[in-house]
Amino acid sequence: MYEMTSTQVLAALESSDPEKQREGAFAARDLNLVEAVPLLVGLLESTSLGAQEAADMALRKIGGQESVQALIPLLRSDSAQIRNLAMDILRHVGSQDIDSLIELLNDDDPDMRIFASDILGATKSYLGVNPLCQVLLHDPEVNVRYQAAVSLGELGRPEASQCLNRAFQDEEWVQYSVVEALSKLRDESSTNALIKALKDCSELVCSMIVDALGEMGNVKAVPMLLKRMESSPTALTNKIAKAVIKILGAKVAVFMSDAEKDRLKDYLLAALEDDDVDTQDVAVVGLGYVGNEKASARILKLASSFDPDMDTDRLNRAEAALVSIGYTDSLALGLMSDNEAKAMVAVRALGKISSPQAVERLMEAFDKKNRDVQREITRELYRSAGSEAADFFARILRTHDDGDVLKNSLRFIGNKLRDENRVQDIMNFLEHPWDDVKEVALDSVLTIGGEKVLQEFLPMFESRDPLKRLMAVYAFGRLGATENIALLKKALGDEHPDVRKMAIESMTNVCPEDREVISLVQRLLQDQNREVRLALVEFFSKCPHPETTDHLIQILDDPDEWVRIRAIEALGERKASQVVPRIISLWDESSKLQKIKIVESLGGIGGASSFRALLDILDDPDPEIQDAAERTLDRLQEQDME
Repeated sequence: MYEMTSTQVLAALESSDPEKQREGAFAARDLNLVEAVPLLVGLLESTSLGAQEAADMALRKIGGQESVQALIPLLRSDSAQIRNLAMDILRHVGSQDIDSLIELLNDDDPDMRIFASDILGATKSYLGVNPLCQVLLHDPEVNVRYQAAVSLGELGRPEASQCLNRAFQDEEWVQYSVVEALSKLRDESSTNALIKALKDCSELVCSMIVDALGEMGNVKAVPMLLKRMESSPTALTNKIAKAVIKILGAKVAVFMSDAEKDRLKDYLLAALEDDDVDTQDVAVVGLGYVGNEKASARILKLASSFDPDMDTDRLNRAEAALVSIGYTDSLALGLMSDNEAKAMVAVRALGKISSPQAVERLMEAFDKKNRDVQREITRELYRSAGSEAADFFARILRTHDDGDVLKNSLRFIGNKLRDENRVQDIMNFLEHPWDDVKEVALDSVLTIGGEKVLQEFLPMFESRDPLKRLMAVYAFGRLGATENIALLKKALGDEHPDVRKMAIESMTNVCPEDREVISLVQRLLQDQNREVRLALVEFFSKCPHPETTDHLIQILDDPDEWVRIRAIEALGERKASQVVPRIISLWDESSKLQKIKIVESLGGIGGASSFRALLDILDDPDPEIQDAAERTLDRLQEQDME
């Protein structure tokens, strides 16, 4: 677009062609052409949306006293759309001519005074404070005074707190906006004003002040809130209790005297009965700080009514409060309740309290509860109990048959206590009919470790049962592959492929320190079982010695495609450019999947040879392969640029 002169801009704006008007408005904006302001203001009333929007944008950019004064008459327009448009632009540029807006506060038309107050609030200028205060305290129209208070809040200037405080003598409708304004100031003077107003305000305004003080979080408000609490009806009392907890949080225990805490506790107990869920939750949190036996019972009752799936946060909050209060007889009674939901809450709370008394109650209750509660008890005791629960869990291993209960018991004795005296008890579970129990037992006994455990697995290595031999080889790796290398070497010749595979996996961690193991496993390159050969690829890929690259290249001749693909991926990660010709030689005999893996591997290797090979692959007739090659080439080029 060519650059228009000022004369051409004004001519375009005066044109009757909306397209030229729009072009002229954009040019006026770019030139910051003040002379165009009257014509631009006129276009705001255009029926062409394009011309109207362009004029709007230009006026916001040009701004200045000329724009403000030209826009003010539109506030008297009969069209609400035009008035609103002028208001919106004035909110944006009004700070550039505050005096004109202040003068408008004296207009005979109350609507104009409301508009002016609104716009002054958006200017963020301290020059608006005093005029708005005058309007707030002296304007005869209540709606104008209401808007003045709102705008003083928008300005956020602490100088306004004094006149806002005086406005508490006004009608209740104005008091609402005063409370909102003071809460936005958030300084000491506004807190003082709200506290002062709390003494004499109506119940409705008091409610708003209490919410505002709670949000502002000033500790100074607490004494007055507590005092107001004594003479307030239940609904307001609950709000005050909520505000106090919001302000003080855990500091309640430090900042309040015992008498004050007792009074607050009574109010919070009452708030538990409030219909508002938020109020209940704040009461629960507060009782966690100041609660006692009675509070524990009430929270436990409330928590037992929660839906564990729908009310997870509320349930967690209630359990945290119970833990904060500590061990109570109410929790012990709740644990023995026939109400399963209540018993569950009590179990979790006692488990997290984890005092000797709590642990003792959980163990005593175990035999009297149903399976689900028993599972929860063992879960909590696994986390919280110590050696005092050893005999309890040992007895469970001898007498119980539930899988989850047994697993928690095995973890406690093996993973937590590492009790060597229970090794044989745990070993018995390696023959359990359920695999998940077997796996936990194996992990638990291997966590105990040591020579005694190793001796338990040696006979299993000679078993005719391949599963026992498999567990033994796994154990040799966990207990020390380097120390048990002779046994692992023997396992490489096992008749069962799972045992051979496990032996390779156990040796993988040894290879970086002992390259001799490479010669032990390489004879399995021709193993008949695919899973064994895949384990070899994994072994070679994690072993850093140079000769393993040759073995990975050798695996590219494997008859199984997945074995070849894993080897291709491993060579790509090695970034060994010398393997590019060998990988490319597979191309003609490769499936689509293998070709894509070759492309990805070339991308990993990088360098000139991979780049050339990928350029050739772009000629492949398959669009998907072409796309993969193109994306890989783009990535390599970006890497070169970096």
